[in-house]
Amino acid sequence: MISLGVVFSRLLQTVKLERDAFVWMDFNDRATGDAAILVVTTQILLTLGRGTSLISLIHPFTLVQVLLGGLFFWVVYSGALYVVSRHLFDATGHYAIYLRITGFAYPTLLLVVFTAILLNSPLFALLLGGAWFVLIVANGLTYTVDLGMQKAVAAAIGGYILVVIVQAIFGSIWLF
Repeated sequence: MISLGVVFSRLLQTVKLERDAFVWMDFNDRATGDAAILVVTTQILLTLGRGTSLISLIHPFTLVQVLLGGLFFWVVYSGALYVVSRHLFDATGHYAIYLRITGFAYPTLLLVVFTAILLNSPLFALLLGGAWFVLIVANGLTYTVDLGMQKAVAAAIGGYILVVIVQAIFGSIWLF
């Protein structure tokens, strides 16, 4: 049974960059499922925030596309982060901890929607939301896989660059 109170309490700790949340993620296998719930919920809220109507979102094909898009980003970004951290910076840790950190950082991307609404600047909104996401991921890496902050930030940004490359490749494949 999933206790959402625990999930949101750990999410709040993560957003506040508290060490306890990241240590909990490292030692609790259940955190991977909790991270998946946060990714799916955030993806639905991001889609609604971008102007998709609730009726359109309920359509099965749209809903599956939205959810798969969020889960794809989560899994691929975590994998890219793992590769960069392990192979460029000799970090420790298993793939699961990268999934957990990324999943718990994912809700910070909602800042993109709120900033875009308030400031009417999509680029600034993307930078602000992305910066907070990178900061949380980097902070989590410092606690769980023994990277210094500079290397952790470089790994978080490097992971994002790899995701953009993978998405560009898959995007060009779908054109044919």
